[in-house]
Amino acid sequence: LIQDNPRLNTFTRLLIPFLLAGVLAMVYPQILGSGHDLVMEAASGNLMLWSFALLFVGKLLFSSVSFGSGAPGGIFFPLLVLGSLIGGTYATFASQWLGLPSGYISNFVLLAMAGYFTAIVRAPITGIILIFEMTGDVSQMFSLSLVSIAAYLVATLLKSRPIYESLLDGLLRRRGEQVTQSAGERILQEFVVSHGSPVHHKMIQMISWPEHCLLVAIRREGEELIPKGRTIIMAGDTLVTMTDEAHASSVYDRMENLCLEQPEEIVKKTFEKETGES
Repeated sequence: LIQDNPRLNTFTRLLIPFLLAGVLAMVYPQILGSGHDLVMEAASGNLMLWSFALLFVGKLLFSSVSFGSGAPGGIFFPLLVLGSLIGGTYATFASQWLGLPSGYISNFVLLAMAGYFTAIVRAPITGIILIFEMTGDVSQMFSLSLVSIAAYLVATLLKSRPIYESLLDGLLRRRGEQVTQSAGERILQEFVVSHGSPVHHKMIQMISWPEHCLLVAIRREGEELIPKGRTIIMAGDTLVTMTDEAHASSVYDRMENLCLEQPEEIVKKTFEKETGES
């Protein structure tokens, strides 16, 4: 609503979350930041039930206002943080009132992260693999799969629209591109950036991205980065993009060309290597 309001200019839209962040910094600073500390606190089981509920409501509202203003940022990791708070709330309630051992709170936090992410993004496999990579525990794979599949089925039956599908359509409309209803399901694709590729060591805002494509996240050395205009893409980064079925093939080919090392770079390296050996 903030971003699409014609009565608000860019300065006013960005001023709203800026002022709100200042107020929260004085009143409840735990809501600010990436949310990594919130996930760790939720998994530790040291928070009270009312703290979980308050943190979830505050984080949800602040994330909505920040992203809705059009400020540089993302919602990939905030989704996981909100999921962890939901899991922590349920597990803490079950521990205090239903006799659940407190040692299981961290398990519920991880399962809730996978379920919440899957329900909103509508990507169960991505949710399973993402949480598995964060934990590195194979024993959680079966339970993560069950929760993710259940969340996917419930979200599908309720006909809730995937969040990145809505964001992609909004992005296309702002670009003046036609949004077709027959484009099919949205697809998440991953691409590893090679050294010497066209996007290597360039800022996101300087790259000519494919049409019908939305950069969702950047994974670097085990961390999730929020894509921003001035974010510099490095070799070894994994770019997570979203597109639709109708354009998946063309977007994939274009992204492969952007992320793979170009032939001239390979020839140049080979020549330099042979020259050095001789």
